[in-house]
Amino acid sequence: MFNNLPTADFSAFSAPVQKLVELNTATFTKAFELQKATAEKQIAQAQADFKALSSIKDVEALTSFVNTKSEEAKANLEALQTEAQASVASSQAYFAEVQAILSESTSAAKAPAKKAV
Repeated sequence: MFNNLPTADFSAFSAPVQKLVELNTATFTKAFELQKATAEKQIAQAQADFKALSSIKDVEALTSFVNTKSEEAKANLEALQTEAQASVASSQAYFAEVQAILSESTSAAKAPAKKAV
């Protein structure tokens, strides 16, 4: 009676789940590491700026400091735009990979089940 029941292949279910877990872990780890590095860089820059600002004694030094910070702000804006473009590309690649995993699992799920011998 039970010999005619198709056997379930659970590897077809668990493999895509495992791939998604690994992909998400790698993606989010990378994102958090980048955020941490950015925060540490900003903290260090703020501390350096405060120290430099504290040592200013005249108008010329203040003007120089403001001009330098203005140039740095422009460079930071350009870097931010570049990072945003890279982030968009990375997000697109991530979602393409998720879609590929889901498509692969859908194809595997549609495959005929093996019959028990």
